[in-house]
Amino acid sequence: MNEHQNDPNRPGGPLTPKPQPQSSSSRAGETIDDITSTLRDLFSRVPESVNKAVERALNVRDTTVLIRLSDASSDAIDTLVSAGIFKGRAEAAAFLIDEGIRAQSPLFQRIQSKLNEIERIREELRTSVSPEIQK
Repeated sequence: MNEHQNDPNRPGGPLTPKPQPQSSSSRAGETIDDITSTLRDLFSRVPESVNKAVERALNVRDTTVLIRLSDASSDAIDTLVSAGIFKGRAEAAAFLIDEGIRAQSPLFQRIQSKLNEIERIREELRTSVSPEIQK
């Protein structure tokens, strides 16, 4: 799979830190400890409902779909992966699609209702035309 042009992790990308001269190995260790501490603090604030939604997205996969995304959508997915919330882009995309469908539940209910009505009318037409065809 091709790497995304705007991948923040690629060398020279927007999130690539500028090399800093290190005066000692202890300074590098402190920086890593600071980053680790910050990440732990960040992830400890993630609401439980998001954790549950992530679990659902990771555990239910029945269909593979190839899609094209805008740069903004692709960047958002890459952000979730870079943050370590998801292992890969597919997991992040599946999560966002599931959440979008859930958020638009009333729309999908209206659509399903109309589809049921269409099917009922089709069946009505089939039964009304069927005797005419048999003659």
